[in-house]
Order: sequence, then structure tokens, then C-alpha cells
Amino acid sequence: MDKKNSKGQVGETLTWIVATIIILVIIIFFIFGSSLLGGTKSVTTSFRQSITSSQKQEPTDFFLQKSLFTYVSSGPGSSQLQLDNALEKMAAGGNFSLDYNATKKQFMLDYGLR
Repeated sequence: MDKKNSKGQVGETLTWIVATIIILVIIIFFIFGSSLLGGTKSVTTSFRQSITSSQKQEPTDFFLQKSLFTYVSSGPGSSQLQLDNALEKMAAGGNFSLDYNATKKQFMLDYGLR
């Protein structure tokens, strides 16, 4: 083998090794960043306000809040009555982690209804 060819092979190999290391560092950085962002808000009982905050907000019931939002935005009529009956049955069955009546009352106050 000629010395010129081996120097070219070593240089090319080192270039690929350095490029691979840089790509791995970028991948690790994005995985770590997405895990931090993924931990800020979740559909569990609590969430953090921001990435650096360690404080968690009050427990929420995601399904109950979305259901009440649908109830409020559906407007008066038979569909609202059916939804209200279904939600009351679910509340009686213990399907919500928050108090149904208190949460419904708070929603009504927040959206200026009744």
C-alpha cells in the first residue's frame, strides 16, 4: 500500500467518526429536551407550569373538564339536557376524581352562565 492512500483513508475515517459523535450528541440533546418538555404538561392529576418549575398545580380531572366544556358550549336544548343527565350518572357512579357539582358551578361562573 502506498502512504498517500493510507493517509486519505485515515482522514476519511476520522471525519466519519467525528460526524457520528456529533450526530449522537445532537440526538441525546433532543431526547433530553423532549423529555423535559413532555414532563411539563400531562393528562394526569397534576402538571408543572413550566420546565424549570417544580411546583405542581391542583389536581384536575381532564375528562370532567372537557365534558363540562362541551356541556357549556353546546347551548340550551335537548342535547345539553342529555349530556347533563349522562354526566350526573357518571358522577353518581364515582367516575370523576373531582366534585362534579362544585366543578360544574365553577364552570358556570367562569363562562358567565346561570
